[in-house]
Amino acid sequence: MKQNRVGRIILMSAAAFTAVGGFLADWNKTHLFNPRWTPHAKFHDAMTIMLGALLGSSGWYLLQKKGNNNQTQLLGGAVLPSFFWIAMATSFAFPGAKGLEAEFPDKIKKIGGIPLNEGLLSTIMLSALAFGYSIARKKGR
Repeated sequence: MKQNRVGRIILMSAAAFTAVGGFLADWNKTHLFNPRWTPHAKFHDAMTIMLGALLGSSGWYLLQKKGNNNQTQLLGGAVLPSFFWIAMATSFAFPGAKGLEAEFPDKIKKIGGIPLNEGLLSTIMLSALAFGYSIARKKGR
């Protein structure tokens, strides 16, 4: 039972961060209020912020909801936020797509040559969601 609780806490934390992360990271002069960005680029940034908010909030809701479908709710609570992070991680594969360091290299720190950018954050969040889910689903086994 304790493992289940720890897994749910990890999942709920990841879902909550997914819901607010876009506002924290993009509601500033490097993104949404960047005067060099076109209105259409700002539209896509706003859409990304809202997708994170909706996917994270939906995942959080399913994880805290009491019901008879606990395993389905657990899976949905893990999968919905993961869609956001999968989209972020795979965005690097699109032609010309780069992380924040392309425009603001001074904003991205490195540890051992590894940039602390969107790619690493996506990997960490997907790992946390997978780890939380694997622990949480062990209830009753």
